[in-house]
Amino acid sequence: MKNKLPKLTVIVLSIVFIACSSKKETAASIAQEWCNLNEKVYKASDGAEKDAAKMVRKKFENSIEEKYKDNKEFMDEVGKEVEKCEDASEGR
Repeated sequence: MKNKLPKLTVIVLSIVFIACSSKKETAASIAQEWCNLNEKVYKASDGAEKDAAKMVRKKFENSIEEKYKDNKEFMDEVGKEVEKCEDASEGR
């Protein structure tokens, strides 16, 4: 557990910094980031690593929902883009 914690912390912080960067967001870029995070959840081993990956994905979802909560059309477009990559992110 002690060996995984520093590695896990670096991964989580990296994802958070990437997600919080000020680059121009498009529906496709948001969907791709979500699919990347979803893939990390499915590839994570059980336990703390999987929980941390789920937490990062949920934080990303919450930040996007809060940021674009008044733009239903854009969020619908994000949903369509997510559908395109979701199966691949889950290994299907």
